[in-house]
Amino acid sequence: MYDRKIYYILPCYNEELNIKKLLNDILNFYRKKKYYVNIVIIDDGSKDNSVSILKRIKKQNLSKKIKIILLEHKINLGLGCTLRDGFKYCFSKGKENDIIISMDCDNSHTINLSYKMALQIIKNKKDIIIASRYKKNSKIKGLDNKRIFLSYMAAILYKFFFPIKNVQDYTSGFRAIKLGVIKKAFIKNKNFFSERGFSASADIILKLYKFKKYIIFHELPIDLRYDLKNGQSKMKILKTIYLNLKLIFVRKLFN
Repeated sequence: MYDRKIYYILPCYNEELNIKKLLNDILNFYRKKKYYVNIVIIDDGSKDNSVSILKRIKKQNLSKKIKIILLEHKINLGLGCTLRDGFKYCFSKGKENDIIISMDCDNSHTINLSYKMALQIIKNKKDIIIASRYKKNSKIKGLDNKRIFLSYMAAILYKFFFPIKNVQDYTSGFRAIKLGVIKKAFIKNKNFFSERGFSASADIILKLYKFKKYIIFHELPIDLRYDLKNGQSKMKILKTIYLNLKLIFVRKLFN
């Protein structure tokens, strides 16, 4: 309960249209829950008003249980670097039994599901929970068929080359992880966060699996709400395909 913290890692890049709603949803959801929550937002060189909005919300936050931390990149470094800095902050402040939840800033990931993922770790002794697009009863709204197809093909390739028990969605960035599990892997491998682009999400799973194959992975069906997202996607599809194919090749042949 109060002796255990939940850390949210929120990579942010030009999310002025989405970030206020997301933070308000988190604040409102956890005010009545029995957990301390640290919201770690890493702005990756936003060129819009994201930072000024974040600073204003941070200043207004009056909850004693909920803390907002803002880390800033002066230039855009990519998702991998953003996740790296968010996780490293959590490692420096958190305890082994704390929980880290990574999710998008665009309101496509729901707070209610993130809490259910955390409870799976707390109550059911899981190590990593993935919000999976391929789990029965998953719901996807507002995403075009091309993106859905490409994600599905990526899932098939990752599963074929790296068959991890209970994992179907390797590229989902919406996860809950026991802090101690990923921190130990990071300490053993200083190159843990080596990917800079969107392939970083899959690489984290592959490196955790290689570190200790008895880590308990589990998936929950996702409620993916791209219909609630404002603004354009930051993902460059062709570049992301290339990075994932390259990652599969490198990790399979050289690791």
